[in-house]
Order: sequence, then C-alpha cells, then structure tokens
Amino acid sequence: MEFVILGLLILQSLTLYEINQTFKQGISLFYSASYGSLQVTLKNLLAKGMIVMEERVENGRNKKVYSITESGRAAFYQWMQDEIPPSKLEVTGLSKVYFLGLLPDVEQKKQVLREIIRKIDLVYGELAQMNDLYSQICVPDAFKEVARYRLKTLDYGLQSHGFARGWFAALLAELEANP
Repeated sequence: MEFVILGLLILQSLTLYEINQTFKQGISLFYSASYGSLQVTLKNLLAKGMIVMEERVENGRNKKVYSITESGRAAFYQWMQDEIPPSKLEVTGLSKVYFLGLLPDVEQKKQVLREIIRKIDLVYGELAQMNDLYSQICVPDAFKEVARYRLKTLDYGLQSHGFARGWFAALLAELEANP
C-alpha cells in the first residue's frame, strides 16, 4: 500500500480523506484499503521520511496535507522496476499498471510489463505442474466430490492466470505498436 500512496502523492499532494476517496473511486477495484490502514501507512511513510505533512486551515477546518519527498519519489520509481513477489502478483501487477504513465521512458514501461508477464508465466507453470500431478492421483470414492471442487479452484487459478497473461501481453503489444 505504501507504493500506491506514494504514486498518488507524485501526482499531487493529498489529505487522508482525499487518498481514501481515490481508493474508493478506482483503486479499490484491485486494492482494498480501510481508512485505518491508510492512516497507519501514512504514519509509517512519515517516519521513513518518504512523505511530509503540512497542516493547513481551509474554511475554518484544519487539514493535514501529505506530499512526497525525494526519497519517497526514488523509492516509488525503484518499486516500479522491482521484481514482483508471486504471492502478490495480481495486486502488485495492477498497481504498477495503474501508475505506468508516471514512468518517463517507454522502455521502462515495457520492462515493467515484461516482468509481470514473466511472473505470470512462472506461476502458471507451477499451477500446471500441480494440475498434472493431481490428475494422476487416484482418489478414493469417499473423497471424489471434495477433490472435484478442489481441482475446480486449481482450474480457476489456471484460467485466471491465462487471462491475465493475455491481458498484460496485449497491453505490452499496444505499447510496442504505439509508444
């Protein structure tokens, strides 16, 4: 969540309320965050020196406005280039695409997409191996119904990763055709 907030603050300085609204209005489609978790993340970013907070009075109300620092900006751009952990593939991949327009160089954008596709291929391969292994196991009749639905969840993983790969590959092809 830290890097999503940093990306938002690269675009403009925001209050906690505005950050929360931004999550609700779009980011929540792929990354959910509670008001409390946003508060904690802002506190952590402040402690790390990645953001600063300025208190302002507008219409008689105190507002805390958060802005990114140079170290926060550097951390964000490093995160955009970093490898994605397989356990957070979908959320991190979509978060990076959400901010892809912040990368100044088209080659950097392509590299981010290639890394996402590489990770999808890796996870898809692991799921396919698991599927092959499970299809060879003889299941006792008493557990066939349970096994059937467990295999359905594996099938879901294979299909969703297949879709994701196609979607990210199409985005990369679009970028390569129209940089």
